Amino acid sequence: MCNDEVSIKVENVEKIYKLYESSKERLKELFSIKAKKFHSEYYALNNISFEVKKGETFGIIGTNGAGKSTLLKLITGVATPTSGKITVNGKISALLELGAGFNKDYTGLQNIFLNGTMMGYTREEMRCKVTSIIDFADIGDFINQPVKMYSSGMFARLAFAVAINIEPEILIVDEALSVGDVFFQNKCYKKFEELRKKNTTIIFVSHDIGTVKQLCSRVLWIEHGIQQMVGESTEVCNKYANSILQKRAVEHDRNLSGIEIDSNMVQNVKVLNLDEYPKISYANESILNDDVQIISCFMTNKFNERISACKAGERYTLSIVFSAKRKIKECIAGFVIETVKGIWIINCNSLSSGYDKVFYVEEDTINKIDFYFEMPALVNGDYVIGVAISEGNLLDFKVITWLYNVLYMQITNVGNNDGVLQLTAETEMYSTHM
Repeated sequence: MCNDEVSIKVENVEKIYKLYESSKERLKELFSIKAKKFHSEYYALNNISFEVKKGETFGIIGTNGAGKSTLLKLITGVATPTSGKITVNGKISALLELGAGFNKDYTGLQNIFLNGTMMGYTREEMRCKVTSIIDFADIGDFINQPVKMYSSGMFARLAFAVAINIEPEILIVDEALSVGDVFFQNKCYKKFEELRKKNTTIIFVSHDIGTVKQLCSRVLWIEHGIQQMVGESTEVCNKYANSILQKRAVEHDRNLSGIEIDSNMVQNVKVLNLDEYPKISYANESILNDDVQIISCFMTNKFNERISACKAGERYTLSIVFSAKRKIKECIAGFVIETVKGIWIINCNSLSSGYDKVFYVEEDTINKIDFYFEMPALVNGDYVIGVAISEGNLLDFKVITWLYNVLYMQITNVGNNDGVLQLTAETEMYSTHM
């Protein structure tokens, strides 16, 4: 790949911090004649490598303490790597510590020009941008007051408005969308879309996996400073979600206590012929389990015909067939309907959809669960379905088997081509003379 096609290139980067038990140990090392070490080493980042293309929206995910913020500081030049190389091709605007370059004795307007100057813009260039910044921040007459008088929300809004409206070549966002109210956040998302259309490179860091899937084409996942995976956003985010589910499963097993089997929990007996059910395929990030295997999944219409094309407003049945080599005392079956980008639209399971209790699954059994529902008024387009078998309850559960991208579904909804869902509402109109 040519250099002019790459905005950021990170090559074998490490960041090591020296940890001393006390300041005394630090002094001992400083004045040691034999260069004796009195510190231990902490690898905040260990051998990280990736590239971000120009115009790409690239996500970085990981749990708290994974090293995400450290990596962003290295990319922006706030800190330097212990080893490795980082190449940045373009002017960066970073939303790391909002308002870090503000002078609190200056007015909001003065700080706009101050930050622009720090970014390398002339005063004349900033005059062309100041109106859009003020409009975006939407803090009224406070723009002419010292920022030390601002509330934390107003301060963050102005700082965000400055960073996002100076049209950088590279925009770095670290959990900054939590500032302001929902209206301001909505405005920020729309601005992101505008910047993407202008071929701005965006690095987006967030714990909101749904947003990362929606905004980012590729994602880097790091944990404890170690690169776990980099690749297509849906696959990486699903793998990351799986790791969270596995941690939850460990906690669930610790909390598991003896459960009495109620006779009402035992299922109706019905002869199931596996030859009748279609075979399935699934994405490689699926969670598999030898003891509990999902054998088949399919959707049928009101005529009991297997289909993949659905019409909004009509009745359908989604069936899941699974085998169990062991007992599942508290079994929950469920499915999700996702957009092709991996955004969850529908999340339905047996415990939350009218079946008022978990059900008991005996060992060495074949089981089938049917979900009957009317297809919601989804926007026309393509969707995928994932299915899962879990154990526990809605507050404390573990996923046993989860298959991603089991079914493809095409929705036809006459008249709905804009929003995700179409709303049918009774409408009245009133008027009076002026």
